[in-house]
Amino acid sequence: MSIILAKAGLSLAALLLVGVVLYQKAAITQWLRGKSTSVVLGTGWLLFRLVPFMAVYLVAGFEPTSDVNGFWMMASEAAAGKIVYRDFWSPYSPFYSYFLGAGAVLWYSPRMIVLIMALMDGVALALTYVFYRHRQSRELPEELRYKALLYLILPGALILCVVGAQEDVWMWLFVVLAWLVRQRTQSVVAYSLVLAVGLLMTKAVFVLILAPLFLLEPQRLTMLISLGLVGIVTVIVLYSLVGWEFMQPLGEASVLRAPNVLSVLNPWAFNAMGTGEKFWNWIGLLVSVGLGTLAAWRLREAPFYQMLSQVWVVLYATMMIVQQSAYSNYLFLFLLPLVFYIIDWQNRQQVLLLLLYNLLCVVHPSYWWRLGMPKYLSPADVFASSALIIDYLMQVGIVGLTIYFIGLAFPKRAAI
Repeated sequence: MSIILAKAGLSLAALLLVGVVLYQKAAITQWLRGKSTSVVLGTGWLLFRLVPFMAVYLVAGFEPTSDVNGFWMMASEAAAGKIVYRDFWSPYSPFYSYFLGAGAVLWYSPRMIVLIMALMDGVALALTYVFYRHRQSRELPEELRYKALLYLILPGALILCVVGAQEDVWMWLFVVLAWLVRQRTQSVVAYSLVLAVGLLMTKAVFVLILAPLFLLEPQRLTMLISLGLVGIVTVIVLYSLVGWEFMQPLGEASVLRAPNVLSVLNPWAFNAMGTGEKFWNWIGLLVSVGLGTLAAWRLREAPFYQMLSQVWVVLYATMMIVQQSAYSNYLFLFLLPLVFYIIDWQNRQQVLLLLLYNLLCVVHPSYWWRLGMPKYLSPADVFASSALIIDYLMQVGIVGLTIYFIGLAFPKRAAI
């Protein structure tokens, strides 16, 4: 249970620091007004990503755990020149293992995985700042720098990155990068190719955002042809190398995790909900993509940064609680738009609930895993021990708060 206590302690310390930053907002914002964005973001990354990394893994000598072991297996096999899906198992897109493998060539250590995650998080933050500084955004630079500082110290970003070494933020990185490339080149082909690279670099769920983006794309045929050509070439190459083994990432959809709507409701239905059945995967897919696409349609006249921010949170927060293979680490997937656009930092209720959400999402995965990944089949299972009651209450809290933030992000009417 030491990792749970460590995550809880670090989360509370980070939340205390967030409280100080919120209390001193006026003074900090004033100080940020005259500062260079690159200096602010760079210094923030050094203090809240590189320094914690060095303190945990180099000074204290801790070894990475959990998902890092799986990532390291993929990276080391890729670095040895082996073929993904054929010579080693991977639940990720094909380029992911080789990107990590390139890092393993430079530093052959699992700690390299964590360092890459921290670097990519820094890139995602920098691109997010540029994205929201687009000419259609009226927010002052110092306000965006202030939000960047908050993001860097929130437990959902700091701990999931430096301790958990999660890669989910990569998906947001690539969709923002794709739009920035389009703005610079005015090319739908370039935009589509970056989206395709994002899909090949991350995981299968990245494809979900393509439905709303395609719906709103004026040059749909160009986008379809560009993505289609990349897809056809990729399938041909993969099939020639590994046969149908390239479908391995889709197998993750059947892995039962928590929390989600099913895990919370199942005991009260006395295990009559059919958890683990494939039809729930399809229902989850339809609900998340359906809500995301509806949100996009309602925002079809809105600026792109507004549309993407709200649709991204609606789509992937919904996915987090309706897909039975998702778990609360997915907060890292949509935390950037949540911090930069969705949350009203003047609204005390929203802020307090976001802080509680961060704490629960960071602590629960480790707690649930070390309890043996319990599955509740009846109310008696929930109340079998105090530890299980705590786990179930955390699950209810995460699901309820996720629904709350989906409600904040979901557009109530078409933007004018």
